[in-house]
Amino acid sequence: MSDEKHDGPLRHFRIGRRMVLQSLATGAGVAAFASTATAAHVHGAAAAVAPADAAMTATADSADLFLDRHAFDTLASLSEQIVPGSRAAKVPEFLDSLLAVESTDTQKSFMQALGAFEGEARAANGVPWKTLTADQANALLSKISAQPDSNPARHAFDLIKGAVAETYYQTETGMKELGWDGSRTFSPPNVCGV
Repeated sequence: MSDEKHDGPLRHFRIGRRMVLQSLATGAGVAAFASTATAAHVHGAAAAVAPADAAMTATADSADLFLDRHAFDTLASLSEQIVPGSRAAKVPEFLDSLLAVESTDTQKSFMQALGAFEGEARAANGVPWKTLTADQANALLSKISAQPDSNPARHAFDLIKGAVAETYYQTETGMKELGWDGSRTFSPPNVCGV
């Protein structure tokens, strides 16, 4: 389908149920993030019931729309390691915003990909991904990216890398890095046929 729903940086996370089950069966670090989606939705539901509390929470933690702080920090660390400058371009915040309105299956797929990185970090170094040193993270990313395509960690790497890179290179900073000088603008696609 070439439907609008299938476009965007998270399109690679939209997978069939069979892939979700396979991913669950092989994800060593998925348990670390297993309750994140539920916790985020419960937090969102509580905010809907108590608007004053929601305003205070939004001020205190405005970046966390879907991801909890640990998952967000993991994504922020990965983003910066995969595409330097993505943290300053607010790639993690943008992906968090997209995840907040995505389907449950897409959210689960994204959390499983983060969980795969968490599992790799804990297996190799005994610590969460977000606390790895730059050398440890680079060594793990090199190891993971060299795995066969069928490897679950490699699959997670490809998914996260695709979402981060696509988001980054659609920002003004990313477009300038690709050679855009700001002298041209892009017109929106003609959707009405006029």
